[in-house]
Amino acid sequence: MQTDGAVGTKPGPPAIRIRVFFTRVGAAIIDFIILSSLQIWISAIFGVADPAPGNNYSFDGDGFSLTFGGIPFIHPIWLYVIAFIYFFVQETLFGTTIGKLLFGLHVTGMRGERLSWLAALWRNLLRFLDMLPLCYIIGLFSCCLSHGFQRVGDRVAHTLVLPIKGTPIASYPIQTMLKRYVALCVVVLALAGFSLNYMYYYRPPLDIQGWVNTNNAYQFTSSQTVPPCGKVSRQADDIVVNRHIRLLQTKAPTWNGDTVTYPIVYSDTVTCTAHITLNWHGFLHGWSVSTARIDG
Repeated sequence: MQTDGAVGTKPGPPAIRIRVFFTRVGAAIIDFIILSSLQIWISAIFGVADPAPGNNYSFDGDGFSLTFGGIPFIHPIWLYVIAFIYFFVQETLFGTTIGKLLFGLHVTGMRGERLSWLAALWRNLLRFLDMLPLCYIIGLFSCCLSHGFQRVGDRVAHTLVLPIKGTPIASYPIQTMLKRYVALCVVVLALAGFSLNYMYYYRPPLDIQGWVNTNNAYQFTSSQTVPPCGKVSRQADDIVVNRHIRLLQTKAPTWNGDTVTYPIVYSDTVTCTAHITLNWHGFLHGWSVSTARIDG
């Protein structure tokens, strides 16, 4: 493999450059699927649903985005933090990512040497510049102007993405790779355990805020005939109180098996209290509001 920009090499043949380009695209698609799935899962645990117009959720993966409405979402800055950690940790520990590894690629220095943590830091900090304005437009433009298909992050970090077979000196020994993968899996499992514990014991207040947001997404045209604290009814599959309300306080809950009831304080024209009961549907579906009782 010959790549322009690496010290002591010549521009590679067009066929090789095209092959590297398509393998990088394939690797990016795999990483995008994994990263977006991770973002969706984390958002489902720590995010708040808000189906109001203009609050649709956009998952930003490896320079691509997906948009959904009416599902929990976290602040967009956390999406970029998750993306940075996903790429930086893998490239620092292994010199590659899951997507790149499946396509036989890894990240190296300009001489084909092993990637340093500092270079991995710079190429991933600048990944967000490459992703602009969307779908890696800046990164793709930079790659097209480089014989080594270097995006902006690669140019600043002095790195290349090359076939593993062509630059074996940049690879880690198999034993080192296995030890690091085991250590990383232990950390990931610990974080997953923490997240699942949070999902069961601490997420219900976020679902109550999501319920309030869902209620407020409806258009109530006859609020004059509704009591000041609202009236519980169903619209579509949602429980609503037929008034736009503002959640003021969520008090200590009462647990009863896989149900939990929270006293809440909310306001519209007056301050009101209610009891909101949520049912647990397992870790795949989490909590959902099952009943609402207005106290006054």
